[in-house]
Amino acid sequence: MDQTPTKVDRRAFLRAAAGATASLPVLTRRASAQPKPTISYWNGLTGADGKIMDELIDQFTKDTGIRIEQQRIPWADLYAKLQVSVPAGQGPDLALIHTIEVPHFANDGVLEAIDESRATTKGFRADDYLPSTWQGGVYQGKRYALPLDVPQHLLYLNVKVMREAGLVGADGKPKVPGSRDELLAMAKQITKGDTFGFSIGTVNPGKYTWGFQNLLWQNGANVYAADLKRSALAEPAAIEVAEFWGAIHAQHKVALPANANCRDAFIAGKLGIWIAGSWNFTGLREAKVDFAVSPVPKLFKQPVVWSMPHQFTFPKPKAADNAKRDAAWAYMRWISDHVAEWTLKAGQVSALRKPHSDPRITGDPVLRTLLAQAPNWQGGQPTPKWVAAENLTRPVIESVYIGQKPAAAAMQDLARQINALPD
Repeated sequence: MDQTPTKVDRRAFLRAAAGATASLPVLTRRASAQPKPTISYWNGLTGADGKIMDELIDQFTKDTGIRIEQQRIPWADLYAKLQVSVPAGQGPDLALIHTIEVPHFANDGVLEAIDESRATTKGFRADDYLPSTWQGGVYQGKRYALPLDVPQHLLYLNVKVMREAGLVGADGKPKVPGSRDELLAMAKQITKGDTFGFSIGTVNPGKYTWGFQNLLWQNGANVYAADLKRSALAEPAAIEVAEFWGAIHAQHKVALPANANCRDAFIAGKLGIWIAGSWNFTGLREAKVDFAVSPVPKLFKQPVVWSMPHQFTFPKPKAADNAKRDAAWAYMRWISDHVAEWTLKAGQVSALRKPHSDPRITGDPVLRTLLAQAPNWQGGQPTPKWVAAENLTRPVIESVYIGQKPAAAAMQDLARQINALPD
């Protein structure tokens, strides 16, 4: 039978065909309007900075439709959880970690390598970043992380305490120690009753490895020798630092007890001179503390400032999910584009260069001081054993801090322990 339409039927056929064709884009649009993925994001931002990150994530979701399930876990617990969860296929889509964690997580197969060309197409280029932060994401020639910001040390001066000790100038500004001897002299002048002159760190200053490392680096010493094959903590420069570490509390009595909370003491007007993390200053402002800041003073040979950039990483997934990975890239790009807001609200200066010229940032005296320290930033050494060595260091430096063990013997013992760590 002939199936060719009649003249009348042909018109109806053409009208129907035209209608079907006109509706195709609508159908295509509906088919492509897939729901945006939800990604999991783990980090250790458990303080005020975590709340700021929550606010920024909410704005990101409004802007993009991509939802983020953020888990804020104390850093030590976060790292333990990543070590177990990722091999079991239960890790997050995105994790924020410290630079020093990159080597051992990369070495253990916890992190997925990031293709440099892929990063470039997503807008992440080396020239846009401070070199030390960009290089921190590389281990054995492969990239495993992309930097966000640069937590670092800063010198805080409690104006009220300094004034009461007669350590402010005619302009009302507190004096700044320029050497170890000046620091100790000023700290002794401040120390009286339950008020202390000087401390390093926030909680448990006796175990504050980051402060100890800062002093090591200022003296040209380090945890490992340059070849990363043996510990350098038994060398004279490291022992000299350990002697100072023990003297400030056990001998000179100017530093807070080993288990104290330095931040609480500073806020309460019980601590005058304090070297601590940049993440503290927004909280001090909220607490309405009258304080001033200055670059970390040169207490040994060079004005090195401890720093530890936060790095974005992709924990290895159980199975590839391109939609989630693209969503994670979108978030990293968005937060990088809005990192000036993160700097202003959370107090962490950006690893990106561009926001450093933002007048809102250069106009803030604390942020301006943090940026001025950039030439002196130094971070941990790129060895998978760094974190294990740090865990061994805490009880040893505490024993020195409280005068329980002589500095030389403690450093020699610590070096032996570190050298015995398995490969």
